[in-house]
Amino acid sequence: MYANVVMIHAAAMGTAFLLFAARELLFIFAWRGQIGAAKLALIANRIAGVLTGIGIAGGIGLIVLGGWSLSTPWLLVSFTLIAALMAVESRFVRPWEAQVHPALQGTIDKLAVRTLLGNKRALGGRLASISLFALIIALMAAKPDLPGFFGA
Repeated sequence: MYANVVMIHAAAMGTAFLLFAARELLFIFAWRGQIGAAKLALIANRIAGVLTGIGIAGGIGLIVLGGWSLSTPWLLVSFTLIAALMAVESRFVRPWEAQVHPALQGTIDKLAVRTLLGNKRALGGRLASISLFALIIALMAAKPDLPGFFGA
């Protein structure tokens, strides 16, 4: 059972990560004038969000099935990084997404979309989110001992 949940968790999170990266490439194409790519980017983002939810559920299952203590150092660091990821998403990415979605509905003003896609604050937030996501994946895959952080 544990091995199956690991596979589901890893596949969901890995695919979500790749879709988040693909989203950024699609936004680059959209910024250069291929507005349809922005719509694909939002679809990729939505699918990645669902996969992340599946991955999180799998991760919780792995903690329970694996008998991991919630005070395990790599888990504590992972939880801290997840909180940072949620803060970055909430502060920088979601407000921007709330502007992009309506801009891509109905009649599309290419200049308005290009301006939204060129938002450096949102881009920084999205890239920070992808970086944090990658760091969380690496930390959870390696499960390092981390005694230096916790004095052990």
